[in-house]
Amino acid sequence: MIAPLFVRSAYSFHWGTAMPAVLAKAAKKMGYESLALTDRNSVHGIPVFEEACGKEGIKPIFGAELRYEGGRSLLLARTRAGFSAICRILSLRSEGRLDARAILLGRQEGLSVLTDDVEFLATTSRNPELYALLTLGNRRYWKALIATGQAPIAAPEVVFFSPEDRKIQRLLVAIGSNRCVDEVREEELAGPEAVVVDPEAMCREFAGVPEALTNNEKLCESVEMHTLFGGWVFPHYPTGNGERAADLLRKRVLIGASKRYGSIKPKIRERIDYELRVIEEKGFSDYFLVVKDIVSGASRSCGRGSAAASVVSYALGITDVDPIRHGLYFERFLNPGRTDPPDIDVDFAWDERDDLLAGVIAGFGEAHAARVANHVCFQPRSALRETARALGLPDGEISAFEQALTADPLRTCEDTDATWKGILLLSESLIGLPRHLGVHSGGLIVVPDALCDHVPLERTGTGIRVTAWDKEGVEASGLIKIDLLGNRSLAVVRDALANLEGNGNGIDEDLWKPIDDAATVELLARGDSMGVFYVESPAMRMLQKKTGKGDFEHLVIHSSIIRPAANRFINEYIDRLKGKPYMPLHPRLSGQLAETYGIMCYQEDVCKAAIALADFSAMEADKLRKILSKKDVGTRIEAYRSKFFEGARGNNVAERTIAEVWAMIVSFSGYSFVKAHSASYAMLSFRSAYLRRHHPAEFMASVLSNHGGYYSTLAYVSESRRMGLTVRPPDVNASETRCIGRGNEIRFGLSMITSFGEAAVVDILEERAARGPFSSVEDFSRRVSLDRTAAEALVGSGALDSLTGGPYHAETLMRLLCVYTSGESDGQRSAELAFDEAPVVRAKQRRPDSVRKILEAEMRYLGTTLGAHPLELWPQALSRPRSLARDLSRLRGRIVDLVGWPITSKPVLTATEDVMEFISFEDETALYETVLFPDALRRFRHLLFSDGPLLVRGRVEEDRGAISVTVMALERVR
Repeated sequence: MIAPLFVRSAYSFHWGTAMPAVLAKAAKKMGYESLALTDRNSVHGIPVFEEACGKEGIKPIFGAELRYEGGRSLLLARTRAGFSAICRILSLRSEGRLDARAILLGRQEGLSVLTDDVEFLATTSRNPELYALLTLGNRRYWKALIATGQAPIAAPEVVFFSPEDRKIQRLLVAIGSNRCVDEVREEELAGPEAVVVDPEAMCREFAGVPEALTNNEKLCESVEMHTLFGGWVFPHYPTGNGERAADLLRKRVLIGASKRYGSIKPKIRERIDYELRVIEEKGFSDYFLVVKDIVSGASRSCGRGSAAASVVSYALGITDVDPIRHGLYFERFLNPGRTDPPDIDVDFAWDERDDLLAGVIAGFGEAHAARVANHVCFQPRSALRETARALGLPDGEISAFEQALTADPLRTCEDTDATWKGILLLSESLIGLPRHLGVHSGGLIVVPDALCDHVPLERTGTGIRVTAWDKEGVEASGLIKIDLLGNRSLAVVRDALANLEGNGNGIDEDLWKPIDDAATVELLARGDSMGVFYVESPAMRMLQKKTGKGDFEHLVIHSSIIRPAANRFINEYIDRLKGKPYMPLHPRLSGQLAETYGIMCYQEDVCKAAIALADFSAMEADKLRKILSKKDVGTRIEAYRSKFFEGARGNNVAERTIAEVWAMIVSFSGYSFVKAHSASYAMLSFRSAYLRRHHPAEFMASVLSNHGGYYSTLAYVSESRRMGLTVRPPDVNASETRCIGRGNEIRFGLSMITSFGEAAVVDILEERAARGPFSSVEDFSRRVSLDRTAAEALVGSGALDSLTGGPYHAETLMRLLCVYTSGESDGQRSAELAFDEAPVVRAKQRRPDSVRKILEAEMRYLGTTLGAHPLELWPQALSRPRSLARDLSRLRGRIVDLVGWPITSKPVLTATEDVMEFISFEDETALYETVLFPDALRRFRHLLFSDGPLLVRGRVEEDRGAISVTVMALERVR
């Protein structure tokens, strides 16, 4: 049967208008049995296309439209070799090394070429794999195309469902070329005839050339490749001496296990043997060795995800949590029935990750390794903004409308004029359409052969070489993704330990056991954890306070139960933890869920419940878990529901209990954690918490240097003051690049200064190291050259105060610039650094800057104030009658007036889908949490987007020991 062979989707970026799923559904409805996808110069949409065709029960045909100077050709893969040829051709094109006609002249095994390039067809000898492309848009050339002697083939272009879709295409072309829609020419668009039609209509259009229809049908029948997946493609680990990877892996695991455990007891050896047997049977040995080598090249790492349930991973140093001691479920990671490969995710220090990835790619060679792409799609905001721009609206008007829409969406949409209503409606057609390629945060593909045989490779706008497919696409094709991700808290721990070492107080990490430190457990139990990895968000700190539990086992539970899949059970969990009696959901689950007080908390619990209650196999249970982790659970889970109910009934489980357990299982279609993942993160949390508890200056200095995590610099400086630490400004003679802690003091690093580039920091430190400290402003300015912006930032931050005896910033800046404009600076780089007029320093009585000026300068150049809380800039607010945040625990049930500096916020939906918001504030005494219910949020939302502190009125509430303020009114400080 004939099929559409010339089909472009929205994956023809900024040109196509329809997603592959919509095309497949339409083709099925019209009666087609096959459908091709031939996007412009790409196969970006092929994985999504294959999945869509599978759902509709039609055969996909993989291809691409190759566009080149003077012509175009459709490339259709009949076999896997033909698809590899397409991938190679597109890779060459992306590198600018494609001579299209020369390549197409040479036959590519399994590849059919359809072209209306008359010149090319006429000069090519008869080729059974080359066709003269007949479309409805090139009808006037049909005679010339047939006259070339090449077999004609019917392939009408498909871009639209109706000619009206050209309006959307015109908008996309305008956005892609940064023009207005009125500037887009007709010839840049597909013709109005490029509308999908049913087989009967297609046959009528080509009735005059029946041979073309016959060739379409023959080509469709000759296609053998209908799936990208051809088996898993693992990286190859070079053992160097012909040794099997499995044998080398066993040796390294046993060496590592001896270091981890001291001696390998029978229970440990049994687990190692079992895991290695499964790994070898699955062919995963090379993969583990590759990841082990990558981890070994980093300063520190955190293996996470289900891989942390593996003793092999632990022995190799990929992960840091003992899975035997902490009861981690290996079968969630690997089991004999699992058909997909292991997924080892590893975090590295955020500032090392890019170099690490580049090093891995260089080590394996660009022919064998590349980063994974992201397909960046239009989101509501970008769709609205780009549509408005393409219709000629100025940026100022667009920004004003966006702000109004954010503050009050319902009223803005109702009250807006016809122009904006039209823009809103048109922009909705773009939402979800792919826009361009980005780079996955850490995904990496390594193969033993040529990577471009599997997937086209191209470069992003920043020059990074990536696969054409995103992470779902590469996995669907059998390529193994290794995730190497960035983590700021690893850098915090790294820098804090280095700071301690520099202070002569280093920690022996081989003997370091933070999870057994009572003082650290106590700190976590009271939620005193700002700056501590994964335990510093308001929700986590509140949960710690409510439970009063800070040990490792409970921290693992808490970091998972707070995820969306399980957090509806948090209050019940807290009550049970504190002694509320409860009955297990069923005796068969009493042992399975005992550690979490009878509540499902982890992804593994889904598997355990399905096995224990309904006699699922480990493989079936894991498939159920995997479906729940997908975004579109839909009808795919229905078969598992039937099997679960049937199996549980067979075990005489009551119908009500089956329904209750199933409801818990289905709740895991939300975001949830594997226990092993929680345990990995809890271990990093404990290391962070230990450093905060025992070495606060070094720890908070590292948090500041790495730009924290959940909060701003201002919030972390305030917390440092509350911890009893003194925070000093940057100093050209005392500061390093990063912040440094020593004793009870933190010295800001030079890199913390806003508008002060890395090169200037390097110049200062190198000059100081080479020729000693700076003795005066003039000495500094003669030895280090700065442009005016950097000079103002350096002075305003207070970094030169030690050379002047105090904060005389205006005078200091004039003295600094005098040297630069006089040309006396030894480091003067060029005339462009000079200023129009040399400032004149007049003799007068020196007058230091006021406290207010100092605080304002610190806010501008450091993002915070150091010597006092920024609320000091609003003395009128501090002088009014008010309650203090530190006293709220004594004011339960009372209405209070507070001053608050907003620190962080989190919107959530109520049961009725209304938006409410949790906001953290601080005053000069403490942090405090507030709740704005929907009505209050609607009334005061506009104040939340302004800078500076607010006056807060609300009622002090207590929930299981945690204090918060329910906001009744907010007011801007005048």
